[in-house]
Amino acid sequence: MPPAKSCGIPFPLEEGFAKIPAMLLDGSPQWQHSIFLVAGVLFALCVWRGWRLGVVRGLLGLAALFCAWIGGSAAAGTTGTVLAYFSKVPPLLEPAVAGLSVGLAIYITIGLLAGLLFKKTGDHSGVTRMAFGIGGALCGAVYGLLLLWAGITLIRGLGALGELRVVQARNEGTPIQDSRTALFLIRLKESLELGVTGSSLRKADPLPTAFYDDIVKISMVAGNQHAIERLVQYPGTLKILSNRHIAGLLEDPALEEASRSRNILPLLSNPHVTEAARDPELLAELRNFDLGAALDYALQEETKASPSPTPVSPHSLRGAAPVKKVPARHPSPTQP
Repeated sequence: MPPAKSCGIPFPLEEGFAKIPAMLLDGSPQWQHSIFLVAGVLFALCVWRGWRLGVVRGLLGLAALFCAWIGGSAAAGTTGTVLAYFSKVPPLLEPAVAGLSVGLAIYITIGLLAGLLFKKTGDHSGVTRMAFGIGGALCGAVYGLLLLWAGITLIRGLGALGELRVVQARNEGTPIQDSRTALFLIRLKESLELGVTGSSLRKADPLPTAFYDDIVKISMVAGNQHAIERLVQYPGTLKILSNRHIAGLLEDPALEEASRSRNILPLLSNPHVTEAARDPELLAELRNFDLGAALDYALQEETKASPSPTPVSPHSLRGAAPVKKVPARHPSPTQP
């Protein structure tokens, strides 16, 4: 049986991993058809719901999504630190909590006002009813497309988490076949990405493929002490570690305690973390940090034996042919 390697997990095809049947990891056309069937049903429901609500409430629903996104982003960027005076939310989580809270509040408020002030399609008759229904159906179609767009990201993200779990199982020495949920998520992702249609869906995903690759690489680095040391030696990492707030955190006994207890939540309210989150110079360095290059640098020792200089990627082994060992030739006797 050929080794199962189509899922793109970026580690050598060891004996334990090669024993996984390929059918557990390969994408399935039947699964892809099922995914498209579910997507079609959800899209049809969104169109039907849009018809029932009417064009006005449909437009307001789309406007609510847009306003929630804009308002949540603005709140995350400007008002997150205000929560520190009213709650015990950790500083690093303040922007996310503020953005999510404001976004939900805007969406719910607009939805309630639309329901109170405007009629549904069924409240009209004649040509007006038809116009309201068609306009609402078009709005529902746009809403459904946005929902399916988010579904692509969700399935690919869950598949990356499945690959991460497989890597963890390998590092822990546990049978990978026992990770049934992870294998299911991997196969679901592979099924979505099958063929020309799957390639188009990957391009439609707002998150790049490198994002999902980095999730798996991070797990590989976290389970390898040598890779962690190389990651620390990466020039960009050294520059960040030299920041005074980060250096203060590394010398703080609270970090050692959090590492020993495997609980990093108390660190979110640590003064050094708070100051680091408000340091514009450090934030600029973090934005410019090339995570993919740093992870490749940390893992390059694992692929040193490969003759190809291409960086490690969770998709680099896709479709690769197994390497065949060529027996060495014995030198012929020297002629006099």
